[in-house]
Amino acid sequence: MNHRTAPALLATLAALTVLAACTNDKPTHEAQPSTQAITCTTEYHAPDGDLLHPDSVWSQAPYTRSETSLTLSASCPQGPAAPSTSCDPAEFPWSAPDELRAARLRAAGVETWIKSTITGGGAGQGLTQQVLKLRPAEASAALNRFRDHLLQCGATTVVEADGHPQVLLIEDQEAKPKLLVDLANDRITALTPAGDGWTKQQLLQIQH
Repeated sequence: MNHRTAPALLATLAALTVLAACTNDKPTHEAQPSTQAITCTTEYHAPDGDLLHPDSVWSQAPYTRSETSLTLSASCPQGPAAPSTSCDPAEFPWSAPDELRAARLRAAGVETWIKSTITGGGAGQGLTQQVLKLRPAEASAALNRFRDHLLQCGATTVVEADGHPQVLLIEDQEAKPKLLVDLANDRITALTPAGDGWTKQQLLQIQH
């Protein structure tokens, strides 16, 4: 090797090493918010009184049930308060994308989030219940935020309390119920039906 070219070659190799290190660091840094959004939640067992019993939905039919209960801790990364701009009943509580869900809900005043899906009754019927328990100091603002968003999404008021909509319903163009939301005290309870045959009266009876 020419001794004059050795220093230049070494300098080139050193530059490539630094470039490779910077390139490898970038994906790790970008993936960090997603990891934080997952680790700032803690699973817990929801009290029986917080969820519908399947027998209250289908008393005679076989069913399956899945449940996820999460506590959102103060370590959740800061994010915009839910809800997002979505009005899709299937996306409630409108805090997508998934990697930002915990941050959005925490910022909206949500302390715990329970989601239970019951499948049964035939004809592909299913019912998803979600309960968002709110932090007391932020409950009023959170209820108003979700109420305003539901009304902007075209929800109709089914029940009023103290002059404000408490139970709201989103229907499709054929007047089939797609989302029933109860805004009461320190929690938000939502029912999202799947399959055919559901009526507004049936959901109201199940909810109460």
